[in-house]
Amino acid sequence: MMGRLQGLLGGMTRRLTPPGSADGFCSATPVTGRDLENYFAQVRTNYAPVSNTFQYYRYLIDQLRELDGIRLVPLQELMTADATGQRVIALRHDVDADPVTALRCSRYLARYGICGSFYLLHTAIYYGEFYGTCFVRTAPLAGWIQGLIVAGAEIGLHNDALGVCLFHGLDGIAHLRGEIEWFHALGVRIKGTVAHNSGPIYGAENFEVFRGAALWPRDVRTEDGHSLPLNVLDPQSLGLTYEGTFARRKPNLNDTEARAFFSDKASAGTANEAWMRRYLTDNPCCDWGPDAQFWLIGKDRWVLAGRDPAGAFFEWETDLEHVIDRIRSLPAGTRSVFVLHPEIVGGGG
Repeated sequence: MMGRLQGLLGGMTRRLTPPGSADGFCSATPVTGRDLENYFAQVRTNYAPVSNTFQYYRYLIDQLRELDGIRLVPLQELMTADATGQRVIALRHDVDADPVTALRCSRYLARYGICGSFYLLHTAIYYGEFYGTCFVRTAPLAGWIQGLIVAGAEIGLHNDALGVCLFHGLDGIAHLRGEIEWFHALGVRIKGTVAHNSGPIYGAENFEVFRGAALWPRDVRTEDGHSLPLNVLDPQSLGLTYEGTFARRKPNLNDTEARAFFSDKASAGTANEAWMRRYLTDNPCCDWGPDAQFWLIGKDRWVLAGRDPAGAFFEWETDLEHVIDRIRSLPAGTRSVFVLHPEIVGGGG
């Protein structure tokens, strides 16, 4: 299997073109592991203030395993798994910067037969780089994918199609489609994606590229005047069965409130309590499918949001012990997702 992966990686790489142009191929040398050493050094430095140790991740998983009435499932099963008499939980790993720790997480989960879900960011430096209109995947990418496969992890893409349009002036839909098809060629059957970034960052949510998922009709443009490709990509054509934020268009969405929320780029971010409360519990554009979300945002710092029999709840910068207590308090039938980033959850060594 590894020989097949390396062969596919070392051959033709994808040429991306501006919107409206034909896609093609170009030959290029993959970025090597040695070239990534400086990148990973910067990741460690940049995330040091917020990174937990890997022992913290192990403790989190061990605590979840010891809870009664808990069923841990891959994200693709979160909304469909039988929750009768149980609380269903999915472990979503958004691999923004650290595939090495992601692989370490998947191997720890494999010890206990737990299938975590890992979403590789196709615009991250560890994944590949753009050279003009040519996109070159890194050489180590094959090994990380193989490791996730061996660990029994669910693999998906951290969808950043809009980032490709906005930051590279290229066809983000073609890029996303091409990467999903490339994974399929490797024998990895991607069933879902999870949107990268939030609506205020790009002016639209990345999940809005999928047909039927646009939150409301509007024309969002890049700096050079091209319209972002919203509501255009048929997920079924790529074998996708879910989008992992499980966002649902707000009933009776107020256009003025929605535009105001999406235009406030300066406030958007996990470090802003007021914005996170607005995003997770009082979002003017969409509701979320899971009953509860647990976001790890720093060193033993969690954001909790969702609904229980008492109504909506939001808790800011609580610790892991309280997270476990909150899960115990949730009623049977609850569906929850842990939103984890390897560079934060265990990237600190």
